Amino acid sequence: MDDLLGQARAGARGAPVTDGAFLELRRLTKRFGDHAAVRDLSLSVPRGSLLALLGPSGSGKTTTLRLLAGFEVPDSGSVVVEGQDMTGLPPAARRFGMVFQHYALFPHLNVFENVAFGLSGRGDVADRVRTMLELVDLPGFGSRTVDQLSGGQQQRVALARALAPEPRLLLLDEPLSNLDPALRDRTRRELRSALRKVGITSVLVTHDQDEAFALGDLVAVLRDGELHQVGTPPDVYERPATEFVATFVGRAGVLRGEVVEDGRVRVAGGPVWTVTSPTPLEPGQAVQVIVRPEVARFTDSGGVAGRVRARTYLGGRAVFEVETEAGVLEVEAAARAADVGDNVQVSAEHAHAFPRQEPK
Repeated sequence: MDDLLGQARAGARGAPVTDGAFLELRRLTKRFGDHAAVRDLSLSVPRGSLLALLGPSGSGKTTTLRLLAGFEVPDSGSVVVEGQDMTGLPPAARRFGMVFQHYALFPHLNVFENVAFGLSGRGDVADRVRTMLELVDLPGFGSRTVDQLSGGQQQRVALARALAPEPRLLLLDEPLSNLDPALRDRTRRELRSALRKVGITSVLVTHDQDEAFALGDLVAVLRDGELHQVGTPPDVYERPATEFVATFVGRAGVLRGEVVEDGRVRVAGGPVWTVTSPTPLEPGQAVQVIVRPEVARFTDSGGVAGRVRARTYLGGRAVFEVETEAGVLEVEAAARAADVGDNVQVSAEHAHAFPRQEPK
């Protein structure tokens, strides 16, 4: 699988990766009236890995999941699993498992009956249910009713029910969004552990970046129905393919700058910084310089001058908002490194640059 993930890195802007892929989306498009919810979407997922579809509301991630499940029919393009075109097949014929956002457990059935729901006709129902409950760390819970379970336990029962029929592919629609933060973190680890043990290929929809990065072997970032980037979590965070990815994923400051030479940019009113860019930069070109707070630092000289306008405590450290002539930076530093109102200078170990789009 490592080789396939490497191929995904090479196709960061979403070019199809077909060699050995388990799941492929081939130029999927879905329109609702004049609105294109998904536009020409192509990507692929190696066997046994988890793809996280990440994006803001209206980005097309839920529509993509529904196209995968067969709840929607694409206007063009196809869904291919192990070389088989699934497009047009009804949901039941696809043999996919689904974990819904609100779990969709049957309140009139106990835990055993919920997990066994899709196992009719099998001779090993009791053994299979017992195995699934052990997998999600709920042994002995079979006789409990749904209302006797916590939110995290309900999520695990929903996962056990989805996995019990041994589906070809598992689809998860924001499965942790109803949990409080502390429970979400623990359930996320439990979910990841269970999926690793089963080794099933999975697709997760989420708007939570921490969730996408913690669970996903691959993360696909969508906006307005278009794929901006697909790659491993470090690739997406450290080597963003577009300005949208750079600013949407994680925290970032945005400064105006001008290219001195490819790989070097003069920040407006400040120093020349070394930058990386997904495309070649031409001298004199206007750019947006994207700086992560963890690579920005206060310096005595040679930085971009600004004034601290806000400070957010993070225990012994803090994130400082610094307003400069070129834009607003965020700096993660020791909590007492500066006070609101201080005049400071900021440098950056690393930054990304993207051509500046002039307003129309």
